[in-house]
Amino acid sequence: MKSKKSRKLTGVFLCLVLLAALSLQGCKGKEDKKEVSGQEEKQDDEALGQDTSLDEEGEDGSGEGGALPEEEPPAEQPDTVRWFNASYAILTELNGWDYNIFAGLPANDMVKEMEIQSLEQWWSVTDRQSADETLDWALNVGHRTEFVENMQQLAEAGMGDVAPEGRKDFMLANFQVTEEEAQSYVNDYAMYEQYGAGAIDGWDYCRAMNLVSFYYLAQYYTEEEALDKSLEIAKMIQPLFTSWDELVDSYLRGYEYWADESSQERRSVYEDLKSREDNPYQVDYNTALEKSW
Repeated sequence: MKSKKSRKLTGVFLCLVLLAALSLQGCKGKEDKKEVSGQEEKQDDEALGQDTSLDEEGEDGSGEGGALPEEEPPAEQPDTVRWFNASYAILTELNGWDYNIFAGLPANDMVKEMEIQSLEQWWSVTDRQSADETLDWALNVGHRTEFVENMQQLAEAGMGDVAPEGRKDFMLANFQVTEEEAQSYVNDYAMYEQYGAGAIDGWDYCRAMNLVSFYYLAQYYTEEEALDKSLEIAKMIQPLFTSWDELVDSYLRGYEYWADESSQERRSVYEDLKSREDNPYQVDYNTALEKSW
């Protein structure tokens, strides 16, 4: 486990007996806010399964470069698999992978070794058991649980009664936070007010889909297992949103919560992908998801 910044609020707040307890640890330029109770924390950095064909410092600090071998052009994928690919196409594109094939890379020995190392480094996944446990965390806990707990505590503390322009001062006066952290909480609370408890659900669910693809590349899951699990998760996700735009908006809000930074780069990637001839989002969001393998 590399490191993380927990945003869990605990302690005493004035007469409401509430105080913010914060811990900071470095994480290759990123700060993770996840807190997992009842199990060993899983490193959840957005590096995920970096592509070693990236530059010296990859999209998420992946490190060494080294081009992957040329592969045959991908075969046309069934709509259901295209739906899977679209759910994490933004990160696939940022990593320099191919969103036209399942998991973004060909499953071969070189990719297997790369993914085994990446999953251990960034997610503390080292075998099938830890893979299953981490996926279960993403699907049943994720960052959304902590987000909701924090925002509910802020609501109970009276954040909603404070005018937006005064909320940063409210945080600084009543919580042990820095100015940067105070502003981050203010931004988070604005998301919570506008979008509710499900504001960042898309973040966890899209990443769960992505994790399954990494497990396939690392050969922790067989191809059929990965496709079957992807179908199961996709059927969970699809009814929660009405369109790719709505799902991606939720994913990007989650990125902002987790990273404490703008999601504009990822937004730009999304808009660029939609403008391409091979736009991965051409597949209908409401397509019938069915087993076709």
